[in-house]
Amino acid sequence: MSRYSLSERVYGEMLELLNNQHFTECQGCKDDMNFLTDDWWLRDTAVIENIVKREGMWEIHLVFAHYIEPQKLIKRLISRCSSRKKAILSAGFMRRLAAKDQRGTLKVNIEDFGLCLS
Repeated sequence: MSRYSLSERVYGEMLELLNNQHFTECQGCKDDMNFLTDDWWLRDTAVIENIVKREGMWEIHLVFAHYIEPQKLIKRLISRCSSRKKAILSAGFMRRLAAKDQRGTLKVNIEDFGLCLS
């Protein structure tokens, strides 16, 4: 088994690049982490259930997507069920409970993504 080694020249260049990175990088602002607390858009989300079979169990995921900007979304694992029928029934209940609009009028259309499938 051979060991990996660097020549002194390459090692020196790597150290120099790391040192130069200190001068080119800049510190972040408080505003850079606002996405963690900026959850105003969750008020206007369509809730979509997603059921996936993994490791012998049916996982229920809820996807929260903003109805105007569908690229803004969060997907969360909610629960696991042993049967598909129970997972479908539970997912429907969970979707209705999680939706801010109980009537289900907030929808996300595939056209909103601006995808070209050709």
